[in-house]
This record gives sequence, C-alpha cells and structure tokens, in this order.
Amino acid sequence: MANTTRSRSGSSSRGGSSRKSTSKTAARSTRSNSSRKTTAKSAPVQTETGFSAAFKKFASTRAAMPVIFLGCIILLVGIDLLISWNQYELFFKILGIEILIAVVIWIVLTLVFSKRVTSDSGNTAEDEV
Repeated sequence: MANTTRSRSGSSSRGGSSRKSTSKTAARSTRSNSSRKTTAKSAPVQTETGFSAAFKKFASTRAAMPVIFLGCIILLVGIDLLISWNQYELFFKILGIEILIAVVIWIVLTLVFSKRVTSDSGNTAEDEV
C-alpha cells in the first residue's frame, strides 16, 4: 500500500502522467471488486412447487377473496347437512345460529375498525394544525 501512495504523489507532480495512474487505480479497484463477486458464494434459491405455490399465487389475486368466501359457505352448509342427517328443522336451526354468530362478529369488527379509523384520522388532523 505504501508503495502505491508514493508513486501517486510522485506522478501527480509530473502533470500528464497523473491520469494514467488514476486509471490504473480504477482498473485495480474494479478487478478486486469483480474478484470479490466471483469468490462470494450465494445461497441456493429454493423455488416452491406444487399445491402450496399455486395457492400462494392464487391468494395474491383479486379473485381469491370471493372464491374463498364461497368455499367457506359451501363447506359450512355441507357440514350442517351432515350433522342434521336430512332433518330439515335441525338443519335450519343450526344454519340460523351460524348466521346470527356471523352477524354479531361482523358488527363487533365493524365497530372496532371504525373506531381505529376515526382515531387515526383525529391524530392526523391534530398534527396538521
């Protein structure tokens, strides 16, 4: 390292040769960077295959939420039919209870999230003033 510093200071006093030394230094630094890149080993990339990869890809689309919602409804109605064993009164009682539970949960979640939105908007209004 010390030898390169001396040659740089000596060549800078000569004038025209300072450009050559700078390009040599740039060439050396790019060589060392490229050698570092080739010697560094990267971890192997694992790609997902099969059902889980397809489901993740589908879940990121806009059609995922309605399809999953309909699938859950069909699953619940099917379970209700299996439980009731074609006793229609029991089937509709179970289905009614499930609908009431879903409505109560929806109301609670709506109230919770509406309070968050109003409190967040209230904080931003105070920050602006």
